[in-house]
Amino acid sequence: MPRKKKVTVPAVEETKKPAASNKTTAKKEAEVKVEAAKVEEAKVEEVKIEETAAPQPEKKTRRTRKPAMKSTVTVEFAGSQTIVEDILAKAEAAYMSTHEDAVIKTLDVYIKPEEKVAYYVVNGEGSEDFKVSL
Repeated sequence: MPRKKKVTVPAVEETKKPAASNKTTAKKEAEVKVEAAKVEEAKVEEVKIEETAAPQPEKKTRRTRKPAMKSTVTVEFAGSQTIVEDILAKAEAAYMSTHEDAVIKTLDVYIKPEEKVAYYVVNGEGSEDFKVSL
């Protein structure tokens, strides 16, 4: 923000002088009035500069989020249909029924529709027993 300049306006003293010096007094008064007007203009310009120098608030843009897409994956084979989410839920439930305190970090499912079975691997460990029927 720019600093304001202090400007002093000379005081105008009214004194009665003889008629001969009225012309010079009138000139001095006119000069003082002109100086006062210049000072006022300088103040007005300074105020205008300060108004324009003020930082403008940033415009915030809103991003609209798209609604979450809902999808379903279905496996069809030999006249039967199975939803993949159901297979994942069955595999998780089967593993947790035999490993109660385990934490599942990864769950990989391999579907073999010709056998109507899905094999799963939990946290990188698999077994022939890790399967669910479709």
